[in-house]
Amino acid sequence: MSSWRWWELLRLRLRSLGQRGRVETELKKELSYHLERQTEENMAAGMNEREAREAARRVFGGVSQVEEECRDMRGTQYLENFVQDLRFAARTLEKNLSFTVVIVLTLALSIGANSAIFSVIDGVLLKPLPYPKADRLVRIFYRSDNYPKFPLNPWDFLDFRARNRSFESMAIYTHADLQLSGAGGDPVKLSVFRISSGYFRVLGVQPARGREFDFEEERPNSGDVVILSDRLWRNQFAAAADILGRKVMLDSQPFTVVGVMPPGVDHPGNTYNAVAYGDTVDAWTTFTFEGDSNRRGSHYVEGIGRLKPGVSAEQAAADFNSIMAQLATVHSNDRGWTIYMNPLYREVVGPVQKLLVVLLGAVGLVLLIACVNAANLLLARATARQAEIAVRAALGAGPGRLIRQMLAESLLISLMGGAVGLLIAFGGVRVLVGLLPPGFPRANSIHVNGTMFAVTAAVAIGTGLIFGLVPAVQAARTDPQKGLHGAGRGSGGNRRQTRLRAALVAGEVGLACLLLVGAGAMLRSFVNLLRLDPGFRPEHVLTAEIALPEANYKTTESISSFYQSLLDKVRALPGAHAAGAGTDLPWTGYDDNMGGFVFEGRRKPGPDNESHARYHVASPDYFKAVGIPLLSGRYFDARDVKRSQRVLIINDAMAKTYWPGEDPVGRRLSFDDNPKESDWFTVVGIVGDVKDTPGSSAAEPAFWWPLAQEPFGFGGMKVVLRAESDPVLLTDGLRLAVREIDPSLAVAHIRVMDRVLDEQYSTPRFALFLVGLFAALALVLATIGIYGVISYSVSQRMPEFGMRVALGATGWNLMVMVIREGVLLTGVGVAIGLVCAVLFSRVLDNLLYNASARDPLTLVGVALVAMITASLASLPSARRATNSDPMTSLRAE
Repeated sequence: MSSWRWWELLRLRLRSLGQRGRVETELKKELSYHLERQTEENMAAGMNEREAREAARRVFGGVSQVEEECRDMRGTQYLENFVQDLRFAARTLEKNLSFTVVIVLTLALSIGANSAIFSVIDGVLLKPLPYPKADRLVRIFYRSDNYPKFPLNPWDFLDFRARNRSFESMAIYTHADLQLSGAGGDPVKLSVFRISSGYFRVLGVQPARGREFDFEEERPNSGDVVILSDRLWRNQFAAAADILGRKVMLDSQPFTVVGVMPPGVDHPGNTYNAVAYGDTVDAWTTFTFEGDSNRRGSHYVEGIGRLKPGVSAEQAAADFNSIMAQLATVHSNDRGWTIYMNPLYREVVGPVQKLLVVLLGAVGLVLLIACVNAANLLLARATARQAEIAVRAALGAGPGRLIRQMLAESLLISLMGGAVGLLIAFGGVRVLVGLLPPGFPRANSIHVNGTMFAVTAAVAIGTGLIFGLVPAVQAARTDPQKGLHGAGRGSGGNRRQTRLRAALVAGEVGLACLLLVGAGAMLRSFVNLLRLDPGFRPEHVLTAEIALPEANYKTTESISSFYQSLLDKVRALPGAHAAGAGTDLPWTGYDDNMGGFVFEGRRKPGPDNESHARYHVASPDYFKAVGIPLLSGRYFDARDVKRSQRVLIINDAMAKTYWPGEDPVGRRLSFDDNPKESDWFTVVGIVGDVKDTPGSSAAEPAFWWPLAQEPFGFGGMKVVLRAESDPVLLTDGLRLAVREIDPSLAVAHIRVMDRVLDEQYSTPRFALFLVGLFAALALVLATIGIYGVISYSVSQRMPEFGMRVALGATGWNLMVMVIREGVLLTGVGVAIGLVCAVLFSRVLDNLLYNASARDPLTLVGVALVAMITASLASLPSARRATNSDPMTSLRAE
């Protein structure tokens, strides 16, 4: 067929559909014209008018048949029949509004929940990262026996970059907090990343104004330059057109603005400093390579690279491991390390991928349960319509025609459910985004879009086919003769439909139990987290962050003096109980590690058993302010100054790891391979364990230097105030105290410690809420299913119940009989659900804390809930059975 002929045929078919009334009128006119011409020819041949017209009709073989043949030749009869079926289905559903409302709302809730969850998954998991050819971006880490992922050493990075054969470009970066001053108004604390040249080339983005950093600016004393974010440029500099080349004051030092980034440049995430993907980045400065290039023991920079076309992350890792082996022959600190590369996408979404897949599975089960419920309702309705279906079959409707008619009804129901579900999804997406835990990756990518509309439509159509197919096939099997004689009461067809409905409900109960087990396991996990002793006392504690400019606070003495003055001032505030400062807060994911220290009187461990511990800095009253208990020895005090004996406080995990069965107080350790007398630190106290996060398996070994003796000059500290009542009342006093000492400093991230804990509980609470909500919805749907099956069974057995009453059965006997039927039906579903829960329990293991879906208490609890629910669902039907009239049954017999 030529293309012209094909388009002409398509045009005619579309015309037949779009202008059906006009086409039908033209058809009738044309047939009438031919009939009249044939009649005239017959009359000319000598027939009278009546004989001529009858003869003409015989020639045509019947006008109605010709019309049908013409309609069939258009090729649109199936669609026309489908439209007719939809119209009939709409009239039928309109006559039974209660049935329509129940089934549409059931489907709408499940379709809406699926669409909302899909929007989250689409934004987080399915959309590519917002960088050109993002699949070629990888994160670069060290790996060893003790550390599966560890930051890089900057000097190693320079060797990697010089010998690189796998990457188009690569860069390193690390996080810092800097003070912006002189821009008008109070000082502002900025979140800044120090980046090597080529960082933005790796990401595939360019400054909207100006340029990126070059290699020369990585050198020490090359001049301080900065690139501003679009947000900072607009908020602090009023989108000044002359911003390029302007000097801005960061940490009291002048930086030259060389670029402004476009809006929405997402930070790719930072493991070492626990900065999440997409977190706010205010500015970027150059990372300068300073110090001795032979000292490779410090690992504190994050690596990222863009692979060359055709090079995989595994191939690049193998290439870099060969470089690492060469470096290890020259630098002893590089021994024992290998290179690990992880695609950036996996690094960003990996922590939440399993959670989202579990939620999608849970909401998918709810949709399946809703389909089963809808199928049960349609089966019951088909039973009530057996007489109608039998008449249609007797008039010549074949099984295919009956199936199409029933499917048209189920599709109309599902499309209405999809339309209402789409409205639910709009609100659901907003609710879900509001419930997402802080730092949830790619939360700003979650939107209602065309993909969600398409998925909702596909789900609605698929749902209609799924729940409508079984009732349609059952209806097509209706025996016309039995259907015309009382709809086949007591027939095998009814028994077959009853068994089918019971099987569907058993499966529905099984799916609900599977969800209930998951919700129960998550509930136990969350309760375990709430019962967990955090190792500190968070109540009545106010926290804030202060970053001291390195230019003004260059020595440990100056840093210590500032914080000592500040703590003296805030300690004197009315309502203040204790005040301290430290480099970290409990439960915030702090992960700075130090390794390779030696113990007095012991040989240095080999590289395969190297000592390591978290390191911190704290003022004397830090532990009292946070509420970390002292187990042995003493806290830091006024004796621990710069020139006094060098001391440490360790946690209980470090004591048990490196001095098992001994008292470490008074023991000494050093961080130098060949320590002098002045290099030894004495353990003066042991404090309780505090885990990095509540879900951590155990606390890591950790130690604290006193603020006055710490060796690295940490200017950024967390100030902790313990109040006698409401800690928020100390906020103004803290700000005033800082301003009195140094007006150029900003006080940032002021919050109560209870909020820190609440944020750590947010992810398991989010998962528990959604899975619990879906499980509750599934239980309600299963209850409706049980009620429907038992109610239908009782209505069919009313004559039997009447006979039983006539033979002496009591109302209690009948109630027990009906409830037992519901409980047995539920028992089958419970057994199916619990077996599936045990088989799929590992899916939840990574999301649980000290809990399991295989826990007997959870399984037994779910079984009891299901059985009690089945009893309650069967109770109304059981009470109806007791009202059966024995005289009515005897007359019927």
